[in-house]
This record gives sequence, C-alpha cells and structure tokens, in this order.
Amino acid sequence: MKKILTLVFIFIGLFVSGQNKNQVDLILDLTQLKEQSSYQLMYKRLMDNSVVLRGGLSLFIDTDKETRSDTLFSESGLVVYNLSLGFHKELKLEGFDLIKLYAGMDGYWNSTLNQKPHETYYGYYWNIGLKPLVGLYYDPIKNIRLSVESRSNFNLNFQQYSAPGENIDRRVSFRPIDQIAIGIGYLF
Repeated sequence: MKKILTLVFIFIGLFVSGQNKNQVDLILDLTQLKEQSSYQLMYKRLMDNSVVLRGGLSLFIDTDKETRSDTLFSESGLVVYNLSLGFHKELKLEGFDLIKLYAGMDGYWNSTLNQKPHETYYGYYWNIGLKPLVGLYYDPIKNIRLSVESRSNFNLNFQQYSAPGENIDRRVSFRPIDQIAIGIGYLF
C-alpha cells in the first residue's frame, strides 16, 4: 500500500509540476526603492493559454512607543496594506520563445493608518483604484521568471483625521506612469 501511495504522489507531483500554471512573485517598485512598503507578494494563476489571474498583498507596519523617566511619552506609527486583484493577457512576440509581452488591469484597495510623534490625532487614508499595466517577462531557466512592468494609476483617495470638526477629504487622481516594477517569480 505504501508503494502505491508513493507512486501516486510522485505521479501527481510530476503531473502538477509539469503544468506550471501557478506562479509566486516578489515584486519591487523601482520608483520607491527606499520605502519598505514598495515590496509586493503576488500569486498568479494561468487560466487558459493566455489569460492570467493575479492577486497581490503588500504589508508594512512600523510602530514606536517612547516613555521617558519624566513621565512624558510619545507614540507614533504607520500601518500600510495593499490588496490587489486583476488579470493580464499574454501576447506572443514572434521569434522570441522565452520572452512574452502582457497587458492587463489590477483593481486595488490600499489603506494607511498614520500617527505622528507628539500629536494626539491620527490620519486614516484609504484608496481604491485601477492600475492598467503592460510588461515583459523572460524565462531564463526552468521554473524561474523575471519580469518588468509599467503601471498607471486611476485612484480614488479618501482621508479622515481624528482632529476636532469634520476632517474628511476626497480626491480623484490619474498618474500615467505610477510604478515601474521588477519581479522574480517561481513557476509551479
């Protein structure tokens, strides 16, 4: 029985790994290299021969609490997260088997909670939007994929402050080139 189960797991492992329909990427925004929040973890799933579903997560937490001996204290912090879901379509380039062009769209939800030191109020920002994108990827070796993509940004921004009075703000913005991102991915 152990031999049969072992053979079944080996067969399933070979069958699944031969498809390479799943991909996990680590993506870095080159326009924001100094910010740790510019890293994104993305999962991609090939649905048919050319359409890929994408889901991404970026999370950054930085908090600080200072208590001094003279009973003064300060708290500050920043919590940022970004969730994205979208798709892209792969386009073949004639004569280039290892390089592919793709174009697509991501929808996203982004939230930031910010409290500055020595201030009692906080700012809460949230964004929803669409990011049209175009990119290239290259498969240098089996199961490894390198990519570069350019993302635009159509953004609806909402802000709320905890200071006295009505402190709500809304903005709409469009940036034709919002991000230049590079990625390294693993196919499985």
